[in-house]
Amino acid sequence: MSDQSISTADAAAFAQALKVPPMPPKLRDAAATTAAVQQTTGESASVVGNSMVAFTADVSPQHKDDLLNSFGLAQLSAVAQGADAEADPVDYYRKVVKVLTNIGYTGQAINFAKYATQTATVRIDQVVIDIMAALVTGPELEIVKAALTALKSSADANGAPWQLYHSQSTSDTNGSFSIGLANETNNNVAVKLSAFHFTGNETATKFLWMSYSSTSVDIQQGQTTLVLNDSVYSGVRNTVLKKMSSHASSYIDNLPEL
Repeated sequence: MSDQSISTADAAAFAQALKVPPMPPKLRDAAATTAAVQQTTGESASVVGNSMVAFTADVSPQHKDDLLNSFGLAQLSAVAQGADAEADPVDYYRKVVKVLTNIGYTGQAINFAKYATQTATVRIDQVVIDIMAALVTGPELEIVKAALTALKSSADANGAPWQLYHSQSTSDTNGSFSIGLANETNNNVAVKLSAFHFTGNETATKFLWMSYSSTSVDIQQGQTTLVLNDSVYSGVRNTVLKKMSSHASSYIDNLPEL
């Protein structure tokens, strides 16, 4: 993965060749009766597959849409290539970042390292906050915390955003998910992204807020920053939307207001 953006023509050709997996019948039936979510101005957060992305108020609705659809396509393309986030997160995120850096983003691959717990028990939401605190500014961290609170509200209500996030993030004994913070400056969108993989004896329904024994859970984490080149992405936007058209309504959802 490179920090050098590719040409619009190369990005367009790459996007056109991407494939997504068939939608499971249950999701296909739900998508047929559900409209794709709309983005608005202001601080917000959304779920796209196994990622939760929080947005500062500076990110435009168009760029929120761009980020969510491109992340969704990258995840689905990785799955179509045979990647499995829970079995091999390194390969999965390598494929995800490869897609993104070939359709208009610049950034580096995610390298995972073991998270060293300092206490007898650990809660994964606190691990997320600890890692994100080193990656984002103070005000941005407050948005991430508000987004996690909104995600918990969805989980407590068994809401659609949490059902989507949980279904795409965990299996019986492990999970793989990411948390991102997006900000926009002078029409340039940067996403600070942390990816997490954990393995334990079992995963709880509300896995982010369960207390695990430090000796019973292994947590791996890695980070990257991805920057969207709008002049390149504008040339692939319609292709991305077309490829996500059958999946977007069941793969992207907005969290409650922050």
